[in-house]
Amino acid sequence: MQSGSTPNSISTLDEIDQDIINLLRIDGRMSFTEIGKRLNMPEATARYRVQRLLQSGIVQVLAWPNLEKLGTPHVLIVSLIVENSYIDSVAKALEQMVEVRFVAITTGHYDIIADVFFGSYTEVTSFFEKLKQIPGIVRHDSHFILKLLKAEYKYTLS
Repeated sequence: MQSGSTPNSISTLDEIDQDIINLLRIDGRMSFTEIGKRLNMPEATARYRVQRLLQSGIVQVLAWPNLEKLGTPHVLIVSLIVENSYIDSVAKALEQMVEVRFVAITTGHYDIIADVFFGSYTEVTSFFEKLKQIPGIVRHDSHFILKLLKAEYKYTLS
């Protein structure tokens, strides 16, 4: 066994692991029995492999909520140009905001992209007031999502 590895650690994915991940991308609640049937393996093997993928951190289970039904129907994408020495601190400040659900440091014209979720336009105003207080932001552009056409996380591993 390699140094630092545990009996359940995974160093590489074999074809069966990839097939299991692809099935779970389509239906994250698929039963071990159904996975076993589709991949022609015993339920116990499917259970073991899924649990191993979960424990290793390779697979995470999440629910994608309907934001409108939860009262946060407004989504804003904020693109920021930041002074180089402030990029990490600005990203960290955004991470701490409860309304910010996604933050990424990027290449290209913008240094940071963030997705921000709101229940009302009053919350939008409050967010921009907080944004003004963060040092290092040179400029930001904001884009409201008017109509979400695709938000899919069901892609296959190759």
